[in-house]
Amino acid sequence: MGVVDDDLTSRDQPPGPPVEFRALVVENNLVSRELLARVLRGHGCEAQTALGAAQASAILGDEQSGRFDFLVVDLDLAGSDGAEVVRQAAALPAARRPVKVIALGLKLADHYPHLERLGIDVELFQKPLHVASLFKLIDGITRPAARP
Repeated sequence: MGVVDDDLTSRDQPPGPPVEFRALVVENNLVSRELLARVLRGHGCEAQTALGAAQASAILGDEQSGRFDFLVVDLDLAGSDGAEVVRQAAALPAARRPVKVIALGLKLADHYPHLERLGIDVELFQKPLHVASLFKLIDGITRPAARP
């Protein structure tokens, strides 16, 4: 499945102050895509989903889509290249570029050298993704007062 909910208590605790942020979730696996979107929404995020690189490219290329604070992308998309989505996000004008790219994959070492050179902040997460780690990363950006 690719996503592990290892911190069920995070859903039961009241959220911090409302923080508006947006994420685009790019994942070809239906269950993983919807689970990631649901987890992000439950954490105070507006989450839009894309089935693969082509759909994500169309969304990122549409100025009406606005800016996504986070791009959550599976680098190992079936039939397409998730790294291409990251390259497209990195090429967006600064006002529309995501603050952070959260790249998921099984063989991250294959992608790292290419992503490092793009000039965009990329955080790599090995699958299966531990949701608590994702929350910690997002909270560190969206809720600075919660930082240790």
